[in-house]
Amino acid sequence: MPKEQFAIGKRAVVCQDTEMKGEIDIGSGTVLHPQCKILAESGPIIIGSNNIIEENVTIINKQPTPLIIGDENVFEVGCYVEGSKIGNKNVIEAKARILGNTSLGDNCVIGAVCSTKRDEVIPNNTVIYGDHHNRRTQTTCASQQSSLHARHLDYLREVLPKFNHVRIGGANTATESAASNHPRKVKEKEKDSSH
Repeated sequence: MPKEQFAIGKRAVVCQDTEMKGEIDIGSGTVLHPQCKILAESGPIIIGSNNIIEENVTIINKQPTPLIIGDENVFEVGCYVEGSKIGNKNVIEAKARILGNTSLGDNCVIGAVCSTKRDEVIPNNTVIYGDHHNRRTQTTCASQQSSLHARHLDYLREVLPKFNHVRIGGANTATESAASNHPRKVKEKEKDSSH
């Protein structure tokens, strides 16, 4: 059984009810919504910077080697990831599945309810879509996507602490200030100062 060890990078926001087991490193600026499962059952899970991991996502490493996730990825509601490597700027849509020891390149999209085959290597810019898990190569503007992704992260860092108990990486971040000024926190401070 792997040791329980969590490292949370600066400006990362992790909702308290996220289930984490094993050796996990969460990069700076990454946001984990409520009800996520990050399970390093065998080897560690290393999550890069500025990823968005939405509700009910399961990321699991059943291999002894690290599962490495790059930067600026979006894991949408209810998706399941069991791969060996996830590149940068990918979108794993709702209820999509990355199976086995699959390696995903950069700037890929796994469509809603689609899945990979087990143990495959998916090249950069691949889109998997449709009932038959069709594939094509995309040619979108990455700079526009990066701008939207950054605004999405800023919004989540502001809103999630208002409605959830969170663990916040780093010290003296804007998110910590927002969380400490949450009405529930302000009331707790007032109680403490009245004693």
